[in-house]
Amino acid sequence: MFFIPRSATAAGTLLGAALLATGCAGAPETPPQTSSSTPMTPAVQLLTYRCDSGATVRATYPTDTVALVRYQDTTQQLQVVRAASGVRYLNEDLEWWTKGSGEGATAMLSKRADDTVIERCEQVAPNT
Repeated sequence: MFFIPRSATAAGTLLGAALLATGCAGAPETPPQTSSSTPMTPAVQLLTYRCDSGATVRATYPTDTVALVRYQDTTQQLQVVRAASGVRYLNEDLEWWTKGSGEGATAMLSKRADDTVIERCEQVAPNT
């Protein structure tokens, strides 16, 4: 049988408590400093697509699997699905299929029920 003297156990407990208290009593955490000349970029970017009809579609992609598409004052949430090319998003009613990225990328908004194309669009620079 292994025997630890009571005084050694008490000393170890006191030492552990002292180390824990010292670690917690360190300098307070400060938020990272940012330079005033470095602009903060948003985590989720709003993209604008100009369509052949003259309509505008706005979309954000908050995760790799979700698109929030705004068309005619309504926002729809769509989920990514497998596509042969580009990125394709679906919900019960709509399909949003994008190809490429950046200004000039193409996108198509369609009705799922009968595959009718609602809009053919191209991504434009912000604020245009």
